[in-house]
Amino acid sequence: MEFSEARGVYIEGASALYRDTGLLNKAVNTLPRHAIFGCALHIHARRVFDPAAPAATLTCLQKLSADYRNVSPGRVAAQTLLLRKLGYLEARPGSDRRQRLLQPTEKMVREDHRWLMAQLAPLDPLGLFHLTEEERAVPEFVLAFRYHWALAPVEAAEFLDRHPTIAFFVMRDGGFSMLLELLREWQRTGSRQVAFDVMETASAFCVSKSQIWNLLHGAEAQGLLATEAPAWRLVSLSDQLLSDFDAWFADMTVELAAAATRARLFWADHRQGELLEAK
Repeated sequence: MEFSEARGVYIEGASALYRDTGLLNKAVNTLPRHAIFGCALHIHARRVFDPAAPAATLTCLQKLSADYRNVSPGRVAAQTLLLRKLGYLEARPGSDRRQRLLQPTEKMVREDHRWLMAQLAPLDPLGLFHLTEEERAVPEFVLAFRYHWALAPVEAAEFLDRHPTIAFFVMRDGGFSMLLELLREWQRTGSRQVAFDVMETASAFCVSKSQIWNLLHGAEAQGLLATEAPAWRLVSLSDQLLSDFDAWFADMTVELAAAATRARLFWADHRQGELLEAK
């Protein structure tokens, strides 16, 4: 019962993160996009907890993104420009006039807080990690999480290699959101045959209808789902898809709980150090 409850909390919360949020999806709603987003916040978090740490620059962000997820410099540059246009990053002059520093905005930190709360919410019913009221309320805990756990294992190549079914969805524009919408309906009805609206889903997650069609056909070719009505208005989810999602979710929650615990200890040590310095 605890597992199904936690899974339901996660599916609902993760889907709500990006439903009807417009261009926010273009900032985070694929694995490479979220990796770049996370890299920028990791560099920022290092600076927050250690003022002597290097400030974020495009070159620094490109290197970290390439080392971590093999994201090309050109893609990082394009995504950085988009994040600036959307108000998530600010470019500021450095000590060298030729250098431009990249500063995450409060909007970006708030969005990461919203993301992390959705990831950690299902850990409570599983008894893996209980957020305190302070951790829920302040951005410093989220920055401690980004500092200590630079980039989530759920985004790491070796993690996804263990879960190729989920990798198919998270690597594609709108793919994970589409999967969550299908799973929401499955949880609501208890039936593996679920109603689905291509146009509504595409609009809700700021992707094209053709992208949703391609996702559906690609998943069908892998035996993960099948159409049961014209225009995919009724979709049948395979046992493999449901069991693979459960395996991914179980693996993810264990890693999240361990990382959140380490972030909590790091944050407590940092605050203790600040108190000692103030005396």
